[in-house]
Amino acid sequence: MFNFKKRQRKVIINNEEVTEVKVQDENIDLKRDYINNILKTKKLPIVLLDPLWHSAKEHIKSSVIDKVEKELQELLKEQARLNTDYKEYTVIKQNFLKEILILSERVQVGNNDEALKELNKMHQSILVTNQKLEEIEKRLDSIEDEINDKNKVMISEMIAVGYGYIEMCKQKSRTLEDEIATLRMQMLQKTAQKKESEAFLKDIYNYIHSIVGREQIEVIDKALGEKK
Repeated sequence: MFNFKKRQRKVIINNEEVTEVKVQDENIDLKRDYINNILKTKKLPIVLLDPLWHSAKEHIKSSVIDKVEKELQELLKEQARLNTDYKEYTVIKQNFLKEILILSERVQVGNNDEALKELNKMHQSILVTNQKLEEIEKRLDSIEDEINDKNKVMISEMIAVGYGYIEMCKQKSRTLEDEIATLRMQMLQKTAQKKESEAFLKDIYNYIHSIVGREQIEVIDKALGEKK
């Protein structure tokens, strides 16, 4: 069993590392047990064959996943070899059975000692082949369990890290919401100040216009603007 508290984890967003992923907290074992309890009743796809997994893995980095992924790859390779071997031995067994039928007829018809010796050899070969097939079947059964166990470890780790990041995002979202509310209030205050300033400016221009006229306002604006 992996010790989740001592594993290295990080989240990658837009090619930038986020290092504050809080999945190593005191409740990590409860999280993991809860996740595993849910997963044990689920029919899970093999993660290495799932495009969604590879997409998520671009963002979720974990030493647990890296280690178990290599082990799972080796198990899948072994499973593929065993399935190939099983098919080949099945063909061999079928060929032996055909030979046994032919040799049995020769022995029965002609009392052929040579055919009898070959028949005995074929029976021994069948026994060896059956034993090999049983060994392969047994290993295929056990390797299936190993693959499922490794698969669940990777998925539960992915979910644990993911939820750690989700919790961080929720906290960050709340902080940003507070900042947005502050900025919104500041914007409303600035907008009100701007309107007050514009209203004051309008009143001043209206007063000056009424005193000196439009042409003189343009002269004053130009003169004061150049001095500025």
